Amino acid sequence: MPVGEARPHGLPVMNGFAAWIMRGPMYASALATVALLLGAALPPFAWLSAAILALVILATGSGGLARVALPGVVVATVAAWLVTGSPWLVFALALVSWGPALVVAGTLRATVRLDLALFAAALMGWIVVLGIQLAAADMAALWQDVLARMMPPEALGRELDVEPAALEQVYARVAPLMTGLVAASLVLSGITATLLARWWQATLYNPGGFRAEFHGLRLGQTAALVTVGLMAAAAFTESALLFAVAVVPATVFLIQGLAVVHGVVAVRGLQVGWLVGLYVLGVVLFLQVAMILVVVGMADAWVDLRGRAAGRSE
Repeated sequence: MPVGEARPHGLPVMNGFAAWIMRGPMYASALATVALLLGAALPPFAWLSAAILALVILATGSGGLARVALPGVVVATVAAWLVTGSPWLVFALALVSWGPALVVAGTLRATVRLDLALFAAALMGWIVVLGIQLAAADMAALWQDVLARMMPPEALGRELDVEPAALEQVYARVAPLMTGLVAASLVLSGITATLLARWWQATLYNPGGFRAEFHGLRLGQTAALVTVGLMAAAAFTESALLFAVAVVPATVFLIQGLAVVHGVVAVRGLQVGWLVGLYVLGVVLFLQVAMILVVVGMADAWVDLRGRAAGRSE
């Protein structure tokens, strides 16, 4: 999507916000910094901050990014230091929220291919899994300790009127899954922030471009086969490491499934209420909806659900 004179298109509020970001590095840096600081208390703002930086890198490249991100990190770190006495919280927040988005957006900027950007997200997720594995010989014990420190069983038990021993058992069950869940959340965060930024970019410079790009997303049969194989291996072996490795590409196929659903709704001429219902249901029953979307995304590699839906609509 070429950068040029902004042409208003789409939702006026989102248009105005995206146009404000692109007024110059000072505006983008200020918005990203404020959103990041708010993200320390309200996590969605950290994701919004990542989307702002993703838009900058999509539209201007690494040069524009440096003029936005570096001042933002410095200001946010100093502000956190003055308020809390420690700069590390905001610095870590910037790393985990901005880093994934910059990987995905940077790949999309360089290749102009959404599928390759998603593959880069999966590679990043595998690197995170490998890094955690190398850092701790026993990942489950590591995460059980982290959960106990973040949510002390005694204090949380008093609030929830639950025995601390019961919470410790829950931590023990969840701990083996945590590496995969953390990697998947970073992958999902980076992809969705980049998709939001790509939509903003399209509303400004290429109306309708994001719709066509997202609806046409295809990850291919090879990626689907690899994902199915990893998921099967994780299920049969019950290995925490294989689960972590498998959940990363499964997360990418969740996005493919969303693209399929959006594409089918478009070619069939269905009301937007179908999509609203899907997202509302996803909030209420995230795990179930996510699993269905992963299956839909992988099935599309062989069945071409969008093509079939288009054929029926003719």
